[in-house]
This record gives sequence, C-alpha cells and structure tokens, in this order.
Amino acid sequence: MTPREREPVTSSEKDADALLVATYHTSALIRVRGRGSFKVGSALKQFGLSAIGSGCRQFILDMDECTGMDSTFMGVLAGLALRLKHEPDGRMVMMNLSPKTLTLLETLGLAQLIETHLEGHVSEDLKKRLSDVVDLSTLKGSIADQKLTLETMLTAHEDLVKVSPDNLPKFKNVMAYLSADLKQFEGV
Repeated sequence: MTPREREPVTSSEKDADALLVATYHTSALIRVRGRGSFKVGSALKQFGLSAIGSGCRQFILDMDECTGMDSTFMGVLAGLALRLKHEPDGRMVMMNLSPKTLTLLETLGLAQLIETHLEGHVSEDLKKRLSDVVDLSTLKGSIADQKLTLETMLTAHEDLVKVSPDNLPKFKNVMAYLSADLKQFEGV
C-alpha cells in the first residue's frame, strides 16, 4: 500500500498548494500537491535543510499531483540538490513528472543535477521506499513572513544561476528586483 492509498484527499486539500513530507531513515519524501511555487518555497527550504541536518541524504519528490512549478520553487530544489551533491550518497530524485514539468527542469539545467523519472517510470527501489513511509505531515505554504519569502526567492534564483550560468540572463532582472525589495524591507 502506498502513502497515497492510506491518505484520502479532500477536494479542498486537493485544490490547495501544499507539500506532504516525511523522513524515513536517510530518506526524505516530499509530495507536491498543486503548484510548486514561491508560496511553498520557504517551507520546502526549511524542511529540506532540517532533513539534511538530521542525516537525510536522499530526497524523493513525488510530483504526481503537481500542476506546475515556478522558478523560485525550482531554485529551492536546486539549492537543496547542490547541498546533497556534497554529501556522501546524497541525491535528489523527482518521480511521476509530467512531460511539462520535466521540460521545465531541463530548460533550467536542473535535470543534470536531479535524477528524473516520468510518470509511470518508477524504479522498484523507489516504490519500496515509498511503501515504507507511513505518516506524511502537511507543510502549507505561507508568505506571511515577507523578509523570509524575499530571502528565499533571491537565494533560489541565485542557485539557479549556480546550476547553469545560462540562467543569468533569464533571472538577472528578477534578482535585481528581489535584492532591491529586500534592501528596502531591511531599511538599507
């Protein structure tokens, strides 16, 4: 039985952008519901850093219920994947990707850093890891902390440029805007 079979989804939950997360031994499971966006970016980053700090070295993202991703969300993934790359046995896996979400990752150079699997192409090893996960906690996105949101968004875009310098022209203006907003917010 998979975690999805254990957990019924209500229509209001299905419409909301949320992350369902769990850790199991050295693995972290993240199920993306709705849109992976700046709204859940800070929550993803905080969960990811905490999981790495607790010894998780493999991140498995189930994208079956993901309707799309923005650059902030993908930048947070990039930052976490870059950290995992420097850990023994560190890896990030995204499974159940639609062709559209896979193309987004490839366009920004993340497919070179993240192991990707289209929907329906999940290895037996990943299926086993998923079947072992019992409890998923919901991380709802919040943009209430404006400073944290701005910092997360700026760092996410900087990480996209680290992954691929070709991303600089795409995000140069966004980074300048976010940096200016952050300085204004801080009163600098």
